[in-house]
Amino acid sequence: MDRLSRLLLPTPLLLAVTACQGTLPGPGEATTGPEPLSIPAVLNAGWELSTVFRGDTRINGVACGELDPDTPGDEIVAVDQRGAVRAFRRSGDGFEPLDLGPAVSRNMGELVQVICADVVPSAPGDEIIAVGMLEGGEDDGGRGLVRVFSRSPMGDGWSEARLVTPALVHAVTAGDVDPQRPGQEVVVAGYFGSARLLGVSLAGEELTVEDLSSVHDLGHEGNAKGACPTAGGFALACDDGGLVEFIRGEGGTLSPYGRRDLGATLARIAPFPGDGVVVCDNGGMLRVIERNGDGQLKGALTVLERADNRLRGAVVADLVPGDDGVEVATAGYDGVIRVVTLERVEIRSMDHPDRAARTGLISSKRSVARDSAKLHHLTTGVIDGLGLCLVSCGYSGSVLVVHRTGARRDPMTSRQP
Repeated sequence: MDRLSRLLLPTPLLLAVTACQGTLPGPGEATTGPEPLSIPAVLNAGWELSTVFRGDTRINGVACGELDPDTPGDEIVAVDQRGAVRAFRRSGDGFEPLDLGPAVSRNMGELVQVICADVVPSAPGDEIIAVGMLEGGEDDGGRGLVRVFSRSPMGDGWSEARLVTPALVHAVTAGDVDPQRPGQEVVVAGYFGSARLLGVSLAGEELTVEDLSSVHDLGHEGNAKGACPTAGGFALACDDGGLVEFIRGEGGTLSPYGRRDLGATLARIAPFPGDGVVVCDNGGMLRVIERNGDGQLKGALTVLERADNRLRGAVVADLVPGDDGVEVATAGYDGVIRVVTLERVEIRSMDHPDRAARTGLISSKRSVARDSAKLHHLTTGVIDGLGLCLVSCGYSGSVLVVHRTGARRDPMTSRQP
């Protein structure tokens, strides 16, 4: 029996602790005590927290990837409101900057999201793909920008390629979206009404970004805030509440495959086992959306969290190996990082016991840490000596790593459940 089909043993529901409320800790949670809210804090005795970086401006996005193949574990990259790109690697019991060279020395406009992905197989390690504005801030209007950074084939430097879009780029993901093309592709979308499919290549020292969108139908309503790969293509989370999926048809052409209105401004999205998605929104909802009998993302909807403020995290990973099930993590404007454990169970009708049982998801949640201000993004990475970690950033200007207590004694774990 697989892990998602076993019944979750009853566990205490841990009290949510927000950065603005002095609620008492629940079972297993650490007492926040008299610590001022200007200091990030652990909220659960099973977790620890490390500060990777402290800055003086909002950090909008973080990502983890194999940026330095010569050192074990993932590195961390962060992008901020001023357009800066910074990378960090493990050093002893702490972290140190990773030199990306002159390729990132010139800040452009505000960068709002970033990912790491191996989109240039001929180059060592992963590439960095950062998106945002060509000039100015996110709310200023004007053209958008995609910045791609790749190591040289010899591994002795970094090069950059850029693509300018008609407006802000807010959503970015990567995957094997076009099987007819070798390697992974990059999907970007934002405030210009149509997603873009991009190919990245390296010829000698010259890095190139090619727009592959012309043969596809990638138009959508609303502004795209987040993106993730799906089995047949990719999905967008839009600010008009629309969950929009694009899938490959005959000949490999991508086109819209249904839209589901979730009734709130959507923010972050991630794949969920069974080819569903997890999505969070400005209304404080974190939800699992599954497929219906037609294969569309219009099946069962499970609410995992109802926060009092905007959520900015949608992460699916095996964060608590000792627990049966899979974990979903989120973070938001209350500054709190939450971990939700899910199990798939059989549900029978009490009124109609003769009916066939259906499957459903049950959950238990815990608040594990908080920052001193609003959180803007959450991701995972396998950090040397710490195992699988949650990495967050936000308005405080800090990059935080949250990991299980005693994880230093654990073997390195995979990123996905």
